[in-house]
Amino acid sequence: MNVNAINAVKSTNYAAPKSNVVKNAQSDIKPTFQYSALDKMSALGMSMVQPRKTMSVSFTGWAPEAHNKETIEKMVKIMKDPKVQRVAVSGHTSPDGDSFGTSFAMANLINQATGKKVDVFVFGDKFPEHYNYLNTNPDVNVIVHKPGKPEDADKAAEKYGKYDLAIAVDCAETKLMAPDYRKGVMNKATYSLKIDHHPYKEEYNEKWGRTVNNKYAKTANLIDSSLPAAAEIAMQFVEPLGLKPEELRKETKDAMFTGMLTDTGCFKYAGTPLTFEDAALLMKAGVNNREVNLNALGNTPKVVLEAEKVALDKIQYSGNGKIAYIIEDADIKAAKKACKEAGYAQEGKDAVKNVCGRLPELEGVEVGFKVAEFGGAAALSIRSRSFDVSEIARQYGGGGHKNAAAFQIPKNGRTTEETVKAFVDELSAKIEAYEANNKKVA
Repeated sequence: MNVNAINAVKSTNYAAPKSNVVKNAQSDIKPTFQYSALDKMSALGMSMVQPRKTMSVSFTGWAPEAHNKETIEKMVKIMKDPKVQRVAVSGHTSPDGDSFGTSFAMANLINQATGKKVDVFVFGDKFPEHYNYLNTNPDVNVIVHKPGKPEDADKAAEKYGKYDLAIAVDCAETKLMAPDYRKGVMNKATYSLKIDHHPYKEEYNEKWGRTVNNKYAKTANLIDSSLPAAAEIAMQFVEPLGLKPEELRKETKDAMFTGMLTDTGCFKYAGTPLTFEDAALLMKAGVNNREVNLNALGNTPKVVLEAEKVALDKIQYSGNGKIAYIIEDADIKAAKKACKEAGYAQEGKDAVKNVCGRLPELEGVEVGFKVAEFGGAAALSIRSRSFDVSEIARQYGGGGHKNAAAFQIPKNGRTTEETVKAFVDELSAKIEAYEANNKKVA
């Protein structure tokens, strides 16, 4: 599968490549290889078997749909506006690899294209050391902000001042952003933009008496749910900003690759060959796969490994064995606290989260999830092998992708264990119905 083959098939409606790097991807990556009609057939076959509303073609500037092109052009115009000088980029609380990767990718792209210094806000107690390889540009300033309450917005506004442009990346909903930053900084910026790959959601809020959605940026929202990582959307800004892939700073390319690598589970969840095309082009442009893997996912501190071990020991199974889950109890909390005291708070959280991500890979398991207490609710982070967990997430007011979602279940006076048991029974029935239906179709 290759970019040239995709662009050769006119009936797929892919945009024609604008970058010479994309045009020459075939010869650049493997000069002696001659593409055949099979490549064109595979490209066409993909569009027929698994059609998507939007598809990414890396480094050409935008996905083929007109609204993406127009939105990116609008965003770039604002980024390059001489009157826009103070720029802030942020991800979500408890940031992961895609949040960090997309934040640094966009910050570096804007800095290289315009010369403007950019502030990257990291919501948490400290900047995770294993992401230091992304934080090497002196013109990109990292601000670690410990999230406050909504009523602290004025303090945040006074502390950080007014920004001309605030960009939120990989942040599906405003509740995933530091509340005081959102109200005191992002909402007060002259322009605000959102760049994300989580599905668009619109719901009627009975409390407020109006329809609310997660297109929360007041200036422009770019949401492409066909992509497994927000960092892959960042690649589409390269050419519109007047840059060439081979001329990008090392940390920019590493940031893009980091987001893709981590949010696809080392490419296990990549749903389209184009994600591999993007990864290949980044490597051709200078990314060292082994180096980024070791930085983002390796060099594990022993205290973090211990937290992972504790989480593994806590795995429970449903009666039919189709569901595996972890309830964050006192032992897991103690292990995460030890990580925090050792200076690895985020790494400790990620260790437990990553165990949850591997649960659907266990033999016979279709769905895996992690449960943590959150006020009067049980907060679930759920993953699946093929079952669509986004549907059940929406039933509980949450959201996400087909194979990864999050939501909260009100406990209504029950213990967390009782709440989880009721949910496991409900989910088991849904999975069995899903598998029975698939057998009929087969």
